[in-house]
Amino acid sequence: MGKALYYLGRFAQLIGMWLLLVDVVTAGPMGPNPRLFGIGVAAFLGGWGLTRVLKRN
Repeated sequence: MGKALYYLGRFAQLIGMWLLLVDVVTAGPMGPNPRLFGIGVAAFLGGWGLTRVLKRN
């Protein structure tokens, strides 16, 4: 079960990085969309935190 949660955290990191990349590439003259950027950052940090907690055990 711990291994599955670890990989879920890694997948969340990938999704977060993908959202950040898409947001930056599709940004208009006003800059990236703050809501999408925030979701990308939250997904990445949530996945990172999940992997850190599980790696310690």
